[in-house]
Amino acid sequence: MAIAQYVAVEGLRNPYSAICLVSRTFNNTIDPEAMRKPHGSTKMPDEPTVIRATQRTDFPAWAVLERRLIDAIDEAAPVFLAQYTRPGGALIWREDYPGDGVWADDLYEAFFNWPHYYALGGSQYTGTKALEEWNAITRQLTYDYGRVTNEFVNDDDWFHNAENYIYFYHLGMADPTNLENVRRARRFAGWYLNEDPAVPNYDPVNRVVRSPCSGSLGPLAHMRPGEIHYDIVHEHATLGPGFDLPEGWADDDEIRRAVEARFDEVVMDGDVAVNLGVVALVATAFLHTGETKYREWIAEYMGAWLERTRANGNIVPDNVGPNGLVGEKRDGQWWGGLYGWTGRYGHNMMIHAMTAAAEAAQLVTGDPQYLDLMRMHLDCLIEHGREDGGRLLVPHKHTDAGWGEFGPICPDLPLHLWSASLQDADWSRMESLRRGAEEEWARLGQRGPRSLDCRAWTRFLAGESPDYPVQILQANYREVCDRTEKILNDDQDLTRLDVHWWQQVNPVVTEALVQLTTGAPQTIYWGGLAQGKVRYFDPCGRRPGLPADVAALVHGVAADGVELTLVNLSSSRERRVIVGAGSFGEHRFAGARADDENIAVQGTYVEVVLAPASQIELALGLERYCQPPSFREPWHGAGIPYR
Repeated sequence: MAIAQYVAVEGLRNPYSAICLVSRTFNNTIDPEAMRKPHGSTKMPDEPTVIRATQRTDFPAWAVLERRLIDAIDEAAPVFLAQYTRPGGALIWREDYPGDGVWADDLYEAFFNWPHYYALGGSQYTGTKALEEWNAITRQLTYDYGRVTNEFVNDDDWFHNAENYIYFYHLGMADPTNLENVRRARRFAGWYLNEDPAVPNYDPVNRVVRSPCSGSLGPLAHMRPGEIHYDIVHEHATLGPGFDLPEGWADDDEIRRAVEARFDEVVMDGDVAVNLGVVALVATAFLHTGETKYREWIAEYMGAWLERTRANGNIVPDNVGPNGLVGEKRDGQWWGGLYGWTGRYGHNMMIHAMTAAAEAAQLVTGDPQYLDLMRMHLDCLIEHGREDGGRLLVPHKHTDAGWGEFGPICPDLPLHLWSASLQDADWSRMESLRRGAEEEWARLGQRGPRSLDCRAWTRFLAGESPDYPVQILQANYREVCDRTEKILNDDQDLTRLDVHWWQQVNPVVTEALVQLTTGAPQTIYWGGLAQGKVRYFDPCGRRPGLPADVAALVHGVAADGVELTLVNLSSSRERRVIVGAGSFGEHRFAGARADDENIAVQGTYVEVVLAPASQIELALGLERYCQPPSFREPWHGAGIPYR
């Protein structure tokens, strides 16, 4: 069964700056001047086949709407920035940090998807401001609030860290030549490869991240008291067997101190499933540099999680002790860890952490075995689920009482698994979870960038919703307008606004652009890397993203290729666009059909020349995960020229 149909293309619009790859050495001491030199040839590594489009377009509605959505976001972005930031880029907010229970990620999340949007084709303004705002918020968190040291969060959990570092990961797609970001990527990943003796976040002997909370100051052994209270009240962790939490414990100093000591002993000493968020951080360093040590670390750490899960009856444990043993601090209980099986939101938190990690591991290594972590978790939920009205409900929790709190599965797990593997068996897994909820899966809603739901997109891929492209573009356009209206009418005291407000009005909405132009589900918000089957570059502007006037739609996705339509909406100007194989050149094109003509193609890129008011239908053969992924752009040659 070749499940194919739809969406690919990543907006191409204004050039940005540059960061990227080089040094394959394992030595952290790198000559800055050597780093500035391009690694390898500056020629195009494989001159792309050039395909010309001359067929007159009928200006399909989806193409017009796609370009209009980009225009609307470009128009709204400066309005957001002008309302909520100071001249230096810092967010207008309180002078004192609120304290425990408020994390650094909430500030970064205000702009988390701006660099990705630029890489899809957003304005030069959004690309430039994406980098400026990351720098400004990092300074603000360092000097105003004390939550960041050496440009990295001090010691937070990786549910929250993943929410903010997706911002940093996307900066590499926007500008891989920025030497400062290359150095940051090395330094950040190095804190989990134990390259700094003062920051021992990882134990390579037992293959564990040493604490549920870690960062630039190392593993956190003693949780902040306010967060202990928060985690217990919100059921994010348990204190293990043999410890009954007394009522009113927070009001009695002696009991509270005993609870805090127990929390540190049982919860804080060892690894947890949401620490899988570290994998994408290390993968980003690989995308910048191509250095083998990052790939080897990912294989080692992911390998440990696969082994422990298989030894645990194919159930992903949520806690691993300091000696690498499942349930080591909990008398063998594999549940109860921070943001795990017993947590109020643990179902979603674990799914997103393992999904982002498995996708990143397959990307960097080219090995599909890491998707087995997702399969084991999915099959476990299905096995312990139960039917209700013809629909399969899965357990959202496992506690001392066993499996419980049954409900619909978070659809991101089966959907991303299929998109990453493109195997019939994984499509069947997804279909088994759709039974009894067919209308819900086909329903298209309006939502912001944090709310992932690509179920209706799969119905388009299955050939059941031909109007989906127009409908999702209209929904995203309405969302941009609604958010812009809130910004324009916002008269609250900005120094006292809720820390989540910026997320609720950020007008950059990439859902439709990711699905329809790159042939991929929306990137996992909690630290995921882009999963595009294709990507676009503007050869004239020498920048990532769709060129002006160009719209793209992937309408076929299969294990051996993609089918897409490119349209030039300009009535007088020729446009050129380079189509890349995968978000990071991890795939290779193998053969093509342009309209009715078969063309010999073998390489990472295809260049399409679109006559004024023209369109073209392309079927591009794909060899998947057969090349080392990289942030490099088509004109970088074998390596990236740092600036």
